[in-house]
Amino acid sequence: MTPDRLAFDLQRTLDELQQERERTQKLQGELDHQSRELDRLRNALHCESNSRLLAEEALDEARDRLQLAVDAAGLALWDWQLPATQVFLTARWGELLGDIAADGYWEAVDLRARLHPDDIEPLRLQVMGLLEGRSQRAVVQHRVRASEGWRWVETHAMVAEHDSKGQPLRLMGTLADIGERKRIEQDGERARELTEQASRAKSEFLANISHEVRTPLNAFMGLTRMLMDSPLNADQSSWLALMDNSAHELLDLLNNLLDLSRIEAGQFDIENVRFDLHQALEQAIVPYAEQADEQALDFRFELPPTLPQWVMGDAVRLRQVLNHLLSNALKFTPRGGRIEVRIQPIEACGQAPKRLQLQVRDSGVGIAREHHATVFDAFTQADASTARPYGGSGLGLAICAQLARLMGGEIELQSDPGEGSTFTLTLPLRELDQSPLSASAELQEVAQAGARYVGLVVLLAEDHPVNELMMRQLLLRLGCIVRVARGGVHAIAQWEQGGIDLVLMDVQMPGMSGLQATHEIRDIEARRKLPRTPIVAVTANAMPGDRDACLAAGMDGYTAKPVSPQALIKEMDRVLKLDDGQDAPEEAPAAPEPPPPQTPAQPSMAMPAALSSERAAAAHLEALDVEKLLRRLDGDEETLGQLAQAMRADLASRQSELHKALQARDSAAAVAHAHGLKGSLGSMTAERGARLAKGLELAARSGDWHLFARALPLMQAEARQIDRALADILQARGRDLFDTRL
Repeated sequence: MTPDRLAFDLQRTLDELQQERERTQKLQGELDHQSRELDRLRNALHCESNSRLLAEEALDEARDRLQLAVDAAGLALWDWQLPATQVFLTARWGELLGDIAADGYWEAVDLRARLHPDDIEPLRLQVMGLLEGRSQRAVVQHRVRASEGWRWVETHAMVAEHDSKGQPLRLMGTLADIGERKRIEQDGERARELTEQASRAKSEFLANISHEVRTPLNAFMGLTRMLMDSPLNADQSSWLALMDNSAHELLDLLNNLLDLSRIEAGQFDIENVRFDLHQALEQAIVPYAEQADEQALDFRFELPPTLPQWVMGDAVRLRQVLNHLLSNALKFTPRGGRIEVRIQPIEACGQAPKRLQLQVRDSGVGIAREHHATVFDAFTQADASTARPYGGSGLGLAICAQLARLMGGEIELQSDPGEGSTFTLTLPLRELDQSPLSASAELQEVAQAGARYVGLVVLLAEDHPVNELMMRQLLLRLGCIVRVARGGVHAIAQWEQGGIDLVLMDVQMPGMSGLQATHEIRDIEARRKLPRTPIVAVTANAMPGDRDACLAAGMDGYTAKPVSPQALIKEMDRVLKLDDGQDAPEEAPAAPEPPPPQTPAQPSMAMPAALSSERAAAAHLEALDVEKLLRRLDGDEETLGQLAQAMRADLASRQSELHKALQARDSAAAVAHAHGLKGSLGSMTAERGARLAKGLELAARSGDWHLFARALPLMQAEARQIDRALADILQARGRDLFDTRL
């Protein structure tokens, strides 16, 4: 081999060795990288393992805490995998039932069998809400049958899983024993009942004491007045004046006690009738303005021009609140001070109703702020010390606050010592768009309405002869054909004969009431697929809620007795769709019309001369408003005589029945006859008598026979006056007939 060849081979070998060395170095680098990566992965796996262990330890700790909380709360856990028929329950469920305490599956039908029958439906509705997707959580209290009897439990449920369509796949929740909670609630309810009974007993006691004291007090006051009219020297006159003032103060205290007891006993009724707001305010305020003048006080009062004239509400209670506020202002304002009465209607803002605001401001002694919270509490005064110079029982403001609440309003106080006081009374203002019609305008409205009622067949369901005569006369004046039904059963029979366009239904009738008769008529219409006959309630039931009860029974309209022709026409138009689609008024049911203003030069209607002159001379005829009654009858003196005769017979019969009901303590009979008397007297314009009859009805409904026995003689005395007025009507009519025949 030549040297050149040998050198070439050696160089190639060296090159190959170099390349091999480079490959080896590269492989070594790769090995080093893989080794480092392996170390990193090993470290990562080690950390992951540690994290998993830590997570498992944290999960175990949370599970232990949850189990401790569940055990501490005494909860049973349950799990329902849908659509399985078994529900998993923890051991606590068995403990609640007095059964084996072990986790396990229960058949849904067995769980349902343990439910109290009254609780099955409420629980089913909650579960269906979850299954149908209407709710995601539910809570329901129910009873389950345990070894010792029924046990109250509270079940919480939630949807834990959904499928791809959002339908529930799994329900989970808890179940807890709430027997102790229910026992505490029942004990609390029993305590509240006992407290209410004690309050009622206290109120009844106060009412009875007030009545018992009022009787001798009235005699004392009467005798005092009689002595004051006899010859006396100066000292005797002064002593009697002091006695009279003291007696009046005692009477005011008794009246306040009686009012407060009736309010607390829930026996205090708030009227909702139409009245003249201007007149009511003036009657309440003017007497105090005169007293303020005697005490050298600056008294300011003005009715704003924006104040509505006719409103719905309780004028008597409004005056009562103002009387208390003004009496306090006079009492606590020194001579030379100022009293101001501010009255303003507050316009509605958004959906808020219109309000009436009355403020009584004085510059008197004022009330410290720490006493503001209790000044409206009964038997509480700002200065409770025995040396207080002003006296008083602390009942007036408590009654004001209660009356304001009952009328749907509120009363507030702003005052500081030495700065005077401002009491603000805020009440709902239910304004009437139209003032009462005059007699001639009312008759003209009836005459105009008659054209659209000619030939209308009206079924009059009325069991009282006086009310029947009044209503039939009005309907005949409107051109209606009148059919009469005495009682609910007769009304249904008459209606089933067909041809009835409208039913005027009394509510309280013997046998079957008007509500029951209406319900029966509506059932017959539905079964036979008959057209609906409009039914309007014509009832003396004019308390809050009575209108709703009539409409709920299926009636279409409502008007209160004594019936106002305008109110009845308006309601008939509405239910017969003769009012051009106008909506029914939202204010309270129409009340009896107040007497319209009349002047001697323009009498509302011609009357028999003998009757007119005798009425002016006979005080007992004030028990009956003959002018208004004649106006209602369109001057029909023949019907007036029939009504007078029927009313005299009804008065005698009802008084006898009321006396029998009192002797037998028969609440149902007493309520029925007092209610009937209230309606007939109201129709006859005997308003005082109607109010007394209403008092008898309320006393009978509440079972207060002591009050009933006190009120019955008053009703009998008023009935004698009414009977004399009716007798004079008949006598005057007899003379007129005799003169006519001559």
